[in-house]
Amino acid sequence: MTTDDSQRPNRRQASMPTVDDVFGASNPVQKAEVLAHNGIFDDGEVEQFLADLYAMRRSDVA
Repeated sequence: MTTDDSQRPNRRQASMPTVDDVFGASNPVQKAEVLAHNGIFDDGEVEQFLADLYAMRRSDVA
């Protein structure tokens, strides 16, 4: 079954912010230490994130 253009949703209707809209007034991070604070992540979240990242990078998803 195929669809013609009249049946497809118009993705241009939802306006996405540009990179400048999101980050335009911010300065670049100069040091990683600025981002590293105790208490940012709950217990185990960093380990879970790293495990998920490791698995994702080694998956066969193309």
